[in-house]
Amino acid sequence: MQDAAVARILAQHQTPAERLAALERSQEPEFAYGRHPGSDEAAEIAGAASYLQVMKRSWRAELASRDAGNPERRPGWEAFQREMDAFVPEVERTQPVWFLQADGYQVTGTNRDELNAIAAARERAPRDDPQQQLGITYQRDTMYAMLPDGAISRHTGTFDAGTTASAAAGWVDHVVRVHADADELRMRVTGVADDGAGNLTMHGTVLEGPVGNRGLAVGSTVELQKNRSTGLLTIGGEDAGDWNASFETFGYHQGRTRVNEGVGMQVAGAGTPEARNRGPRLAVDDVLFERIRDTYNNVEDPERGYARTLGPTRTRLNFNEAGWDVNVPPYRRLGGDAMFTEAEHPEPAPYDANLPVPGTVDVSNPNWYYDATNSMPDRFVGGRSSSSTLYMTAATMLVHEDRLELDEAKDLMAFAVADMVASGEHSMPECMTPVVLAAGSSEPWKETPLNISKETPPLTAWMHLVSPETRNEMRTEARAALQQVLENPAPDPQVVKGLTMVVKATNDFERNSNELTKAMSAGLNPTPAAAQRVAATADPRVRAAAAVRESDLDR
Repeated sequence: MQDAAVARILAQHQTPAERLAALERSQEPEFAYGRHPGSDEAAEIAGAASYLQVMKRSWRAELASRDAGNPERRPGWEAFQREMDAFVPEVERTQPVWFLQADGYQVTGTNRDELNAIAAARERAPRDDPQQQLGITYQRDTMYAMLPDGAISRHTGTFDAGTTASAAAGWVDHVVRVHADADELRMRVTGVADDGAGNLTMHGTVLEGPVGNRGLAVGSTVELQKNRSTGLLTIGGEDAGDWNASFETFGYHQGRTRVNEGVGMQVAGAGTPEARNRGPRLAVDDVLFERIRDTYNNVEDPERGYARTLGPTRTRLNFNEAGWDVNVPPYRRLGGDAMFTEAEHPEPAPYDANLPVPGTVDVSNPNWYYDATNSMPDRFVGGRSSSSTLYMTAATMLVHEDRLELDEAKDLMAFAVADMVASGEHSMPECMTPVVLAAGSSEPWKETPLNISKETPPLTAWMHLVSPETRNEMRTEARAALQQVLENPAPDPQVVKGLTMVVKATNDFERNSNELTKAMSAGLNPTPAAAQRVAATADPRVRAAAAVRESDLDR
């Protein structure tokens, strides 16, 4: 029985203080993180919820401080929201929200008004609710606008046969991406010259992959010459043949390309159910919509009613009993688990709670995602892991454009993952698998603890994104909530276990962090994870199909 230890402690001790002390002392395997998928997910959800509770309380205090006339202190999620709101896309965002698009809900008309009301509600998030504030920005500006050459692509100019040297001179320190005869070169422009006859000469340094770069070493210098009259291009003195090019920001190159390559979005078969661990989709129509709505409205059912649970089939955590203000409005949970099913695993591997080390995953193998998740198939609902990748992509671009600090980006990722996990939209393994794989190959993340050097449970990896001060508040919050829950004569054992596991997991994380700090101060100098290279295909046919379409980014 999974809750035997909880039941035993509750029976042996009567007062909340005695129960709390017994739970904290207990060494029962039942309370150890990394042993059982259901218990592990309960701990991950409880950890995410305790974080959100702390962040919401901090945000409301910040709003009160601002209203009193004090200088603002913007958290990372707000910094991201502001920068995304200020971003002027080259392609206007004219698409409706995904469930009103042709490949979204196929409404017959009976739900049209309700769906439009839900879409409108997304644009009116309460000022004091950071969960919904961030959710609006993310959905509007990131998920729905992530189109090839669209809002996030940030192509800043065109380099073609007619480009003059004076025009190109304005792109020094930017990136030029040249496609020539099915090959591709990326280089940072260091100088542009006109030979007097109007012929353009461009000098630059070759950037890190994931392209062939015509065989040129990363960091080497290269010269491009374009003939004014013919438009012919030579690269390093060699005829480039048919070519086209564009100028881009460094943020686009690193944020979009490197992160996506790190999680295998540009490999053959990446969109197949087996590669993404996504099973067949249900018919997304009025019938499904009404079934989901009925599930949410059934508050009499403690296991499935929306008012008391995370969602139709997620691990249950009663936030109200814990005393937490974790709000998940219906528009954040339009079906998730009901719409997507997990691809079949004919021979699931024994349960392993750990995320793989980036360097051990070969994303050139179309089955890499299936293989990586085979050990925890019941925790990857349809492999819907794209959302955290999109957050990371956009944040990376903003960091490289000096519009977001790395600490702000980490704060954003901690908040975004917690929000998705507590909302029941994604599991923590779904969120953290692409995050740690991308951190192994993309700046600036590969210099952070996210570039893990050993297999790590998702909750532990996620806590690397959380500041020490917030982790301390999380532990205090979880302990206080646990004590409140224990005041109930018959508390929910799943809530008790989830909160106990969070208290223990945060304690373990702090103890391990302190031991690492002591080792470093003693001169033992533990070696951090080396920058990992995630293998990528060199097949030019794959690069040609690299565009990530809206329909490929299922939630």
